Amino acid sequence: MEIMTHVPGTVVELAVSGMTCDGCSSSVEKALTGLTGVRSASVDHASGRAVVLLDAGTAAEDFAFDADAAIHDAGYTLEGAQARPERAPRAGGGCGGGGACGCGGGEAKAPEPVAATVTDEAGCCGGGSDGCC
Repeated sequence: MEIMTHVPGTVVELAVSGMTCDGCSSSVEKALTGLTGVRSASVDHASGRAVVLLDAGTAAEDFAFDADAAIHDAGYTLEGAQARPERAPRAGGGCGGGGACGCGGGEAKAPEPVAATVTDEAGCCGGGSDGCC
């Protein structure tokens, strides 16, 4: 029996302009999840934000270049990108956030969109001061 371990990747937050509806969010999400090295993506047209979880071996700089092209091809504009390491899982499985917000949890799932008012202290999903969901 092989025991799988979670290998932290990189979380990239993107500012995307031109999105006005759920269909726009879906188009951008599809464009991002089609890129090599993307573990999951979540896009919110209302905030103009996308949060992408990259595989451990994927360079954020390379991804940002590819994301710019993919978002442009989908009809939108990448205004900016910010990367940070995903937090390692906590012992005992974390808070159940799936690792998408960087706090660990179990199986990776799509990260929650970043609201414009979320501070660094709260973590990407607006959890407590420990950044957990």
